[in-house]
Amino acid sequence: MKTNIFLAALPTYDNRLTLTQKISLCEAKRSPLVRVQWTHTNDLHITIGYIPAVQVADLRTIAVGMSNVSQASPFMANIEEIKLYGTAIVLRLEPYQQLLTIHKKMNLKLMEVTQSQYQFQVKGRFDPHLTIGRLRNINALNPLHKHQFLNMITEQFKGYSFLIQQAALLRRASEHSTPAYQSIQLYPLRC
Repeated sequence: MKTNIFLAALPTYDNRLTLTQKISLCEAKRSPLVRVQWTHTNDLHITIGYIPAVQVADLRTIAVGMSNVSQASPFMANIEEIKLYGTAIVLRLEPYQQLLTIHKKMNLKLMEVTQSQYQFQVKGRFDPHLTIGRLRNINALNPLHKHQFLNMITEQFKGYSFLIQQAALLRRASEHSTPAYQSIQLYPLRC
């Protein structure tokens, strides 16, 4: 059996609650023309790496082998931009270089512990992001509706900073459960 897993940086619990409050304000101001499925509080994470088609039997080896992520120091993440990627509503984050360094270091460690059987999937430039929701009717929206919707989200999130003290190896949960991700392994960030 195969599964997809993610290496993620996690906002602190208090910061996830604040992000959820901001999402709730967006929902309250949302036009009825826009249908959105917002991300659950427990699922808010910064995607650092995506590893497709992992054998379930290999999860423990990967989880233990990635313990080096804990050698990174806690840091502040800053929301720099709000974008749509397909149907996903994402917050693009800084410090880009620090997130890229974790990505590269952990990809090398992943390849080492799995003897190059697995590596992070890369499509173009590395893009650390936090998905806050998905549009359910994107094809029914005209460019003006999309622009107004993104402006409303920008009002809530632009310039917000939050603390990252932990990373995690995540796996998508079953289709009918909420939250949608399960932690395989947590990694506290410390020097």
